[in-house]
Amino acid sequence: MRLLTGSAARQLLLWTLGGFVVGWLVSVFWWALLEPTTAEAPDEIVIPPGASELIAQGRRVPGVPSVIRGGRTGTVRITNNDSVEHYLAGALIRPGATAEVHPADKDGQIACTFHVGGVIGYQLDRRPPITVTFIPAALLGVPFGIAFGVAAIVARRLGDEPAEPSPA
Repeated sequence: MRLLTGSAARQLLLWTLGGFVVGWLVSVFWWALLEPTTAEAPDEIVIPPGASELIAQGRRVPGVPSVIRGGRTGTVRITNNDSVEHYLAGALIRPGATAEVHPADKDGQIACTFHVGGVIGYQLDRRPPITVTFIPAALLGVPFGIAFGVAAIVARRLGDEPAEPSPA
């Protein structure tokens, strides 16, 4: 008796494909939920008191990174604790104020007045491409699809066995 007939092979293929699709949907769900994170550079910058004097002397302002890495939304929060107003990407931040800035350019450099040289690097964190969900789907879904397919084929074969007559 052959284990895989044409019908059983098609059924196993469909179960395998179904397992891949379910695994891919789970992977896409997690891909959509998880935010990219950047631990070394915050989305918030606090301009310390005396920053304007340091910049006038050509010195680096402590606590101000050389590159801002924004989250997916691209929002950067600036708190100005200096005694003079500062600008970031055309937005005015008055002394003692906090502002949220959405730079138009998503990668490269943006103009600012609290960094030596008048510009600060800006990179927008992006979620990886959706194609990264295919590997977990294959690793998770295909084996489960095959296992369920084999179980379904065996269960069908067991149901097709002729019943033995019971003694009367």
